[in-house]
Amino acid sequence: MPTHSSYNEGLLHWIWKNRQLGLRPLTTTSNKKVEIYHPGYANETDGPDFLNARIAIGPLTFHGDVEIHWTARDWKGHCHHNDPNYNRVVLHAVFNDGNITEVFRYDQTSIPTLCLKPHLRDSLKHFAESYRRQTSLPCAGNLNSVPNNVFKTQIAKAQKEYFEQKVDQLLQLYDPNLTLSRAWQNLCITGLFDALGIIHNREPMKKLASRLLTSADAKNRADLIHAAWRLAGIDPENTSVPYSWKRKGSRPNNHPRHRIAQGCELLWIIQKKPVLHWLRTDIAKSFDQCRKQMDYKPGLGRGRADVLCATVWLPAVYILADILGKQQYTEMAYDAWFNHRMKLPSSITKPFEEAGIPPSIYKTNLGTVFQRKAYCNPGRCEHCSIFKSIISS
Repeated sequence: MPTHSSYNEGLLHWIWKNRQLGLRPLTTTSNKKVEIYHPGYANETDGPDFLNARIAIGPLTFHGDVEIHWTARDWKGHCHHNDPNYNRVVLHAVFNDGNITEVFRYDQTSIPTLCLKPHLRDSLKHFAESYRRQTSLPCAGNLNSVPNNVFKTQIAKAQKEYFEQKVDQLLQLYDPNLTLSRAWQNLCITGLFDALGIIHNREPMKKLASRLLTSADAKNRADLIHAAWRLAGIDPENTSVPYSWKRKGSRPNNHPRHRIAQGCELLWIIQKKPVLHWLRTDIAKSFDQCRKQMDYKPGLGRGRADVLCATVWLPAVYILADILGKQQYTEMAYDAWFNHRMKLPSSITKPFEEAGIPPSIYKTNLGTVFQRKAYCNPGRCEHCSIFKSIISS
């Protein structure tokens, strides 16, 4: 089974920063006593992982940098021995030394190595070991002692962060030079075209939305759809190809021709209503009302409609209410999003199922998507409540 990249050392950084080393006196691989007076400051740019640490090694106290790896061989594997930026490193901390006791800086100075593994309590040591073996759910082998409320708390945290991310992404589409109504409509429509293009045609769909919002002048929906097909270069009468549409591997309903038409229907419906209409209606049901007003066949399926509602519509309505200073409606939009449930693909949920987590916690919850993307897949366990529960048990 593939492992996390040796460059993914966030868990080890957390261990070092929070000094999770206390089972026995620290010693280097050459048996010199180590005392950490200050672990240093996390370096967010290129170079050693922690800067300006203060560490006693043997009888001497050093002020310098600390580099952290999973194994001692990573020092050379990452080419630090050829990089003068690492000449201030005074300690090489590794999870497992791999029988390599000595590494050298660019200036040929030998650096002492501290092996972290023997100094970790069992729960943290076992987690770190399984972390290196897992890819989709690093904590999968350590969940027996985790209460259900911890899972719920973490998924709720991920759901809140997912919403904030979607709001921030949509705000990037807001043009303050336009009137509020037009700026919001453009933001919302561009976001919907983008989501309709997932996964193969996002960029061309966004570009097409931009052209339609600035140039399309149609008398009815059918005219708008045909104008969009011409602009997109997929109308039979148009031989130019201004966009690189990807059709291979797409299901019939995902064909650009259909998604463009569906986007145009939504554009027409949204632009024909004053923006305050979307706050005066039932926010939780408002996008479904839009979907039911669409005439084009094939229509927007329930699954894709749920995705559009969650990732674009409800965050967009929240933004509208926030811009207008309508706190009551921002709360309603957020509550509608937080209570939105949809069928998630098995590619997202399967690892949770295999780990034995109760389905009611993750099966239809939007937080599950963000949990996988922002925590599990990149191995950011040190920021997760589930990890903290495991190592405290």
